Amino acid sequence: MQATDRIAAVRFLITVQRWTGLLKWQDENSHDLWTWVKRIHPFALHLPLTFTYIGLMWLEALTSADFEQAGQVLYMSVTELALVTKLINIWYRREQVAGFIHKLADDPAYELCNPEEREFWHRQQMHFQRIFYFYIRGSLFVAAMGFSSVFFQEEYELPFGYYVPFEWRTPERYYYAWGYNVIAMTLCCLSNILLDTMGCYFMFQIALLYRVMNLRLQALHRTPERESAPRLRAIFRLHTRVRRLTRQCEALVSPYVLSQVVFSAFIICFSAYRLVHMGFRERPGLFLTTLQFVAVMIVQIFLPCYYGNELTFHASALTDSVFRTNWLEYSVPTRKLLNCYMEFLKRPVKVRAGVFFEIGLPIFVKTINNAYSFFALLLKVSK
Repeated sequence: MQATDRIAAVRFLITVQRWTGLLKWQDENSHDLWTWVKRIHPFALHLPLTFTYIGLMWLEALTSADFEQAGQVLYMSVTELALVTKLINIWYRREQVAGFIHKLADDPAYELCNPEEREFWHRQQMHFQRIFYFYIRGSLFVAAMGFSSVFFQEEYELPFGYYVPFEWRTPERYYYAWGYNVIAMTLCCLSNILLDTMGCYFMFQIALLYRVMNLRLQALHRTPERESAPRLRAIFRLHTRVRRLTRQCEALVSPYVLSQVVFSAFIICFSAYRLVHMGFRERPGLFLTTLQFVAVMIVQIFLPCYYGNELTFHASALTDSVFRTNWLEYSVPTRKLLNCYMEFLKRPVKVRAGVFFEIGLPIFVKTINNAYSFFALLLKVSK
């Protein structure tokens, strides 16, 4: 029987994240020279590019001569501020993240039991992979459009504004400023979307485990009690483990989702403000790039809300799955066992972002409403 790769959807992306300094390497506990290089690699990569670039963007926003110019830089500066939160969180919890991934991939407690479950798991993994590969390609395409659109402008302009400590609006020096912009922004963009993918994948994987438990409970409908009783106990033990896994997942994704939700309203607001004042005829390339950026930002906040909602929904569906068993035909001890499990299910499974809100679709709608309110206020102030 061929073993199922339980994290097939992100296996390649995990390798990419290790090379981009986001996740821990598997052999970082040894003491040779190559291990030392791996340990300092994240800082050597992100300090001169990600953090320096973000600092220069904020410096440009704070020292801009007028409000409109500051708004053109702020929409991206706030986006990168959310990235700083994600980076600090993933580095601070790197050991926990590595252990969590190991549990999802190799812990025998979560092994799939039959070909139907393995087929179901594989199908869902491929579905997740298609969604997020499309999201990653789309985000990188938007960045590439921004890099190339400036060449269609009459004046020298950077794809994404930041403070440049020399006069760059000359043929000799422009490409130095543009080249650093491209390298740093590509790393920022890639880091952002990869961290988004992992946060969503953690919630997706746990939701998938709840779905597997639902399938196992529903399969008991055609199973006699002498076989159902030990299977029920196995499901109960699995549920206890998955509940603990859910709490660990909440600790890992909570800061990331909280920062994304808090900053997203401002990001969408500043981006819309930039679109209003830019005009399509004057800057068609930058206008289309900013419009695509707004679309990507809306998807970026929608995805964690959707997968958090899926986790809660499938955990709650276990109550209905229990009623689909042959519980009326079970003996008194087995029914008492089911009754205890039903009491356990009364405690809802929810993933929270900090102590402020539950991760789900309602918070997505609220974020979009807040973005529109901020945008209307900003238009009124600027007049």
